[in-house]
Amino acid sequence: MDGAVFYIGFSGHQQLGDESTIEYVSCQLRELLMDYRQRMQQDGKDVLIYSALALGADQLFVNIALELGIPVEAVIPCARYEGIFTSSGARDEYYHLLNRCRRVHHLSSEDCSDDAYLAAGQWIVDHSDLVILAWNGYPAAGRGGTADVASYARFVRCPFVHVHTRLHTTRLYSSLSPEKRRRIVPTSCKFAVSRQTVYQGLVLAVNRYNLHMPDGKDIVRDIVERPESVLVLPVGQKQTVMLIEEYDLGAETWQLTLPGGTVDDPTLEGVLNRALVELREETGYRAGRLEKLLDFYSHPGYVAHKVHLFVAYDLEWDPLGMDEEEAIRVHTFTLDEALAATRMDYRCDPEAALALWLYAGSKGTR
Repeated sequence: MDGAVFYIGFSGHQQLGDESTIEYVSCQLRELLMDYRQRMQQDGKDVLIYSALALGADQLFVNIALELGIPVEAVIPCARYEGIFTSSGARDEYYHLLNRCRRVHHLSSEDCSDDAYLAAGQWIVDHSDLVILAWNGYPAAGRGGTADVASYARFVRCPFVHVHTRLHTTRLYSSLSPEKRRRIVPTSCKFAVSRQTVYQGLVLAVNRYNLHMPDGKDIVRDIVERPESVLVLPVGQKQTVMLIEEYDLGAETWQLTLPGGTVDDPTLEGVLNRALVELREETGYRAGRLEKLLDFYSHPGYVAHKVHLFVAYDLEWDPLGMDEEEAIRVHTFTLDEALAATRMDYRCDPEAALALWLYAGSKGTR
């Protein structure tokens, strides 16, 4: 962003509401633009507007800016963007405003999709010193709406003004200090500087990490680290499912969960073998077929624990010996009964609940 220019981005609803709402929004937008232009002139800066020129609030805002002599730059979300303006009158107004823009920024998306509109909203936030949002305060009806622009602006700490179209109020969020903006960090970025083991137990360790954050701050965080594990959802005849029930010391109660255990060999073959063994030990059944359902991290904010989740089919009785200290009950449920158990307080282990709902979703039953 040019230090001699104050950039104001905009996003708003295509349907603002009744005449009183349109009048309120119009007055607020005009007053905001006049106010910020006056304030910036005192600092020796010009004001420039970014807008996608969408129907409704966007075009209202752009027309007001042009009337005030404030230059506008268009942000075009996708190729053939003019196609979203379905009537000849709407297309004519779009081209009229487009031709009056000082510059046009064409984004890379070929398709005019929700993702393209979201990318345009984020582009506007990233390139603006302030964003003005004409918004009803509700969550977005679809990805890329003004609510998502507000959430993104809040995430990156971009100041924004909310012109509330339902309550007819106007509020500024955050200050105008550019130093407070959050830098978007690539997903490949690593924060850890050093690690020290402060506790090593039989089944878990606690490691203390020193982290250097993108804002320059150094912080310390303790993470519980567990070996990788495997979980298996056994599916019986007529789509019944088997869950095991065992005493959970952390919860101090009996909970429904899945057969599973710690993985010694993290290769695919090692994980599959461990899944087959744990199933036979804890339920007594051998699987003729295993299908991967999901790999995920369990509570990664404070626990480092990778979980491999499988579904077991074609079950046949072929038990292995059970560990002496294990007290495990095996229960057979219909899928609906098992899903109902996940809705009971403290009845079902959350990883088992996740497995059940993922399985139900994969079968199209939920």
